[in-house]
Amino acid sequence: MKIILPFKFHHTPLLNPPQRGGLSRSTPSPSGRAGVGCVVFIVYCLLSISSSAQFTIIPTFTDVTCPGGSNGSASVSVSGGTSPYTYLWSDGNTTFQAANLTAQIYTVTITDNTGIDSTIMIIVSQPSPIADNADIQAPFCTSNGHIILLPTGGTSPYQFAWGAGQTVAGITSIGAGDYSVVVTDANNCTASFSYSFAETGCFVTPASCFTPNGDGFNDTWFIANSQYFDNARVIVFDRWGTRVYQHKGLYEPWDGKSYLGIPVPDAVYYYFFYQEKDDKQKNAVTGSVTILR
Repeated sequence: MKIILPFKFHHTPLLNPPQRGGLSRSTPSPSGRAGVGCVVFIVYCLLSISSSAQFTIIPTFTDVTCPGGSNGSASVSVSGGTSPYTYLWSDGNTTFQAANLTAQIYTVTITDNTGIDSTIMIIVSQPSPIADNADIQAPFCTSNGHIILLPTGGTSPYQFAWGAGQTVAGITSIGAGDYSVVVTDANNCTASFSYSFAETGCFVTPASCFTPNGDGFNDTWFIANSQYFDNARVIVFDRWGTRVYQHKGLYEPWDGKSYLGIPVPDAVYYYFFYQEKDDKQKNAVTGSVTILR
């Protein structure tokens, strides 16, 4: 911008002014007044002053505490230029600070009193969402399931609150049903997770044959899933209805010997497997098994 400033200069009166041709004269002042030996004049000086200096802008910000939250903030401290300053944020705010921000990129334009402006960018971040990353085993036949949480995201460490009152990262020995947990991180951010296990049928599946010849291969009668029934009862009959084998409790693989410890002949045998030893006959798993040596 251009500024015009007046300056006055006063010349010291001349003593014994020089004479020319024997004549003396006085020099008129710019105001038209005559003064002997004195010159007075006014000079107007045109000065050029440069525009406002470059801004110095120092931004500060606070990230969002929880994923999806809106408690972030940002502000700018400005020096240089010509105050006062005006502010315009990309979210419409018009002060030097902005509050209740979500995680995203913001810009703010600062304009000084001479119209010079500068724009900066501020990034407000947030933690990644809390994920359970659970190791899950669905229960089968009995209460042998588990849910082990290995959370990520948020801000560790984590706390756990299960629907049944447990406060550990994992629960074990669980059966069919619904389970829920709330995970809380160090910033008091929370995430809820639910799991459901349907009731499934559990049945034993006896092998149709075995070869108890002592070669170490298929020497005993295998009954799949029998390990889940610790109160079972197994009865084996020959073709004439004679009982050759019986066991109560957790099944121990039959080696083809009678209850007297004598190997039974190669033949087809008939079995009853009761999942509970007190079950009636109609609840038994029945079939035949062949012994070959």
